[in-house]
Amino acid sequence: MQLDKRKVDETRKLFEASRKGELWTPRNIILAIIAVLYLVSPIDFVPDWLFPVVGWLDDAGVLAAVVCWILTHRGADKS
Repeated sequence: MQLDKRKVDETRKLFEASRKGELWTPRNIILAIIAVLYLVSPIDFVPDWLFPVVGWLDDAGVLAAVVCWILTHRGADKS
């Protein structure tokens, strides 16, 4: 199994950003809190009890969107 150099470099950059505190800007913290509240809330776009699998995919989609936002906008709030 070979490691992809680009993935290793990106993981290293992500680790360094997290270590330096660049990953958790105020906006990213608020988005993470909102995502967690959405996951535990009984009010969803697609109710989990009505359509179990689709409801869970809805929650996973929100979580994935927030994680992608945080990873692509790390350090954008700091000036």
